[in-house]
Amino acid sequence: MLDPDIARMMQTMHDAGEPPLFESRDAVSIRKRGETIRARYYAPVLMDVASTQDITIPGPAGDIPARVYRPLTPTGATVLYFHGGGWIIGDLESHDGHVRRIASTAGAVVVHVDYRLAPEHPFPAGLLDCIAATEWVQQNIEGLGGRADLLAVAGDSAGGNLAAVVALHCRDAGLPLAAQLLIYPAVDLSAIHNTNATEDDDDNFFTGGDDWVERTYLGGDLSRAADPRVSPLHATDHRNLPPTIIGIGHHDPLLDQNLAYARTLQNADVPTVLREYPNLVHGFFGMGGISASSEHAADQLSHDLREVLVGVRI
Repeated sequence: MLDPDIARMMQTMHDAGEPPLFESRDAVSIRKRGETIRARYYAPVLMDVASTQDITIPGPAGDIPARVYRPLTPTGATVLYFHGGGWIIGDLESHDGHVRRIASTAGAVVVHVDYRLAPEHPFPAGLLDCIAATEWVQQNIEGLGGRADLLAVAGDSAGGNLAAVVALHCRDAGLPLAAQLLIYPAVDLSAIHNTNATEDDDDNFFTGGDDWVERTYLGGDLSRAADPRVSPLHATDHRNLPPTIIGIGHHDPLLDQNLAYARTLQNADVPTVLREYPNLVHGFFGMGGISASSEHAADQLSHDLREVLVGVRI
């Protein structure tokens, strides 16, 4: 059963005649509409942090904008955060609430990366930015106030995809990570719409109803969807990845692939926490302001990350 608070929000959106987010197929208008939808229907919960600082990080095509969040009570952990938005929308403002929650709950310095977006910058541009940012943070972690042994990556949806791919890269490059938090990540673009998730109308509002999002990210070439740098489920070896936390709602079209990724990691002896939320939808991590169930889930996943990183659950 769908969370009643989310069901009411979805009904309000339906009554207002809101079409699916990606229906216009125009990136500029989708980005503007994403801001309006968020402000109108599910304003974020903004937890307190000690400070924020906008910085730039050297990248493969120029400076990458980023924002550093410092917690009120530091634990020594540092987290790279990659926002969701189908690789097409999202920025430092859209996921401010997500990042504040992780910084506050995990006591981590969080570096929120504003990677390049499609269609202006299709794959692999955004991924290369995320890799460059992770390597830079690893090299400068003491100056950021963190410990080299407590570095993690995290992200939601498309950002969860990027986090998972970055974790594979770090393993292969010999850059140790202490954890990865994957919030309803897209891990298999070759099967993104082949799912047994419940077929409610709300499932596709935030994810798109066909392959336009994936095609746009891949520059029109869906033949690349099985590349492990696009679909980390297709990597040939998942051993020695960092301890992983996955959170997924049952009313999410990415449910099947999230469950498959959790099984794959467990079979590779990767310590894995899988959190399934039977009444939640895609995007729940940012819906705590209107849904008690979403608030509980986001809080639980953030505490899971803290426990994996520093061994303490508060």
